[in-house]
Amino acid sequence: MTERFIASIASLPALVLATAFASEPITTRHLSVSPSTSESAAAPGGRVSLLVDITPKEKMHVYAPGQPDVIPISLTLIPGDATASQPVQFPQPEKREFKELGETHLVYSRPFRLVQDVTIPASRALMKRAASREASLTVKGILKYQACDDTICYAPVSVPITWTFALHATRSQDPKKPR
Repeated sequence: MTERFIASIASLPALVLATAFASEPITTRHLSVSPSTSESAAAPGGRVSLLVDITPKEKMHVYAPGQPDVIPISLTLIPGDATASQPVQFPQPEKREFKELGETHLVYSRPFRLVQDVTIPASRALMKRAASREASLTVKGILKYQACDDTICYAPVSVPITWTFALHATRSQDPKKPR
């Protein structure tokens, strides 16, 4: 049975394996947050996408960025070994009319995904670490949002998020292999 299970895992596509290494989902009063990465491993000098799948709870919504007078959802990386190479990618929000306020806002009330591309610097320290067989890299960030339901907006929330993936040497870093 175990051999069949291992064989079936080995045949899964890389993207499915990458999400298998995802962190445990984080549940707040307002939503569920599931961090994962586009790749299960990366090399110094390479890029990887940090993914955040967010599912608002029933009747909850969060505000999309770029609107005045609201606290939008945001993702900020804590400075470390990986650096953001592009702005956070947000999906298309939905328009929601709030008749009692006489306002229309852009919100997320259904499951959605944020994507943050990062670059792993080709620093000497990371190349040395990547040469180790079980090397990994951890990236930390903060997800901030203010959730609202049909009647009230709640206090803003900051959720710490962590992504960890394997760090491996590139072919040109391996002194045993020709360049």
